[in-house]
Amino acid sequence: MRASVIPTLAAVAVVALTVSLGNWQLRRADEKAQLQLQRDQALARAPLPIGTGLLDAAATDGQRVALEGRFDAPHTVFLDNRTRQGVAGFHVLTPMRIGADPDSGESVRYVLVLRGWIARDIAERSRLPPLRTPAGIQQIEGLAIVDLPQPIVLGASEAHGSGADPTAGDPAARGDGSSRIWQHLSMSDYARWSGLPMQPVLVRQTSELDDGLARDWVQPAAGVDRHHGYAVQWYAMAAVTVGLWLWLTLRTRRRLRG
Repeated sequence: MRASVIPTLAAVAVVALTVSLGNWQLRRADEKAQLQLQRDQALARAPLPIGTGLLDAAATDGQRVALEGRFDAPHTVFLDNRTRQGVAGFHVLTPMRIGADPDSGESVRYVLVLRGWIARDIAERSRLPPLRTPAGIQQIEGLAIVDLPQPIVLGASEAHGSGADPTAGDPAARGDGSSRIWQHLSMSDYARWSGLPMQPVLVRQTSELDDGLARDWVQPAAGVDRHHGYAVQWYAMAAVTVGLWLWLTLRTRRRLRG
């Protein structure tokens, strides 16, 4: 009796697990497809101009926006461990000053712009790559983002922008450039580090600019077909398990009858 129950329980467990994993893959595919639809709809709408008035972050998140101002190159930061087509590099973020000259006493605010990707120096990790930042008034468009996707951070000591002063105890204080190479970024930490009056969202730039940066951003729907393929594999494994259980059950019954 026990010998016949054990295979059945094992088969039930395997089928439950594989069907659950297949369902999870389909949910992930649906989530990505929905995010892609939302992005396409946002890009189809007229851009929302961003001024010096403080934005509602939740209402602006995911919206197509337009900026006009000057880049503040000294406060540029480089997010590490960003790859493009298998090449290691950085995401470049530079604040754009919106409004009057800060010395004029008039209202001014800054918007952090995710400008694009640039390859890193493979020989020296702390060396910043040569970067062109256009001077003068610039007009750009992009998508507003509240939470920038982050890589896995092993510990606060290994990530700038993790809550402490990003330059504290960093060799960049001696001028090697690594104080501007961050592993992790949050808007609150960047505002504290820069000392600038920031808008609560950053903007992923989609318009072109002569700065040599790559802006072929990964689309939300990337990988949907792969999720569907994985789901088929899990469901097929469940079907094979059921088939094997039926075959073993019938074989056992025939043996007992014989």
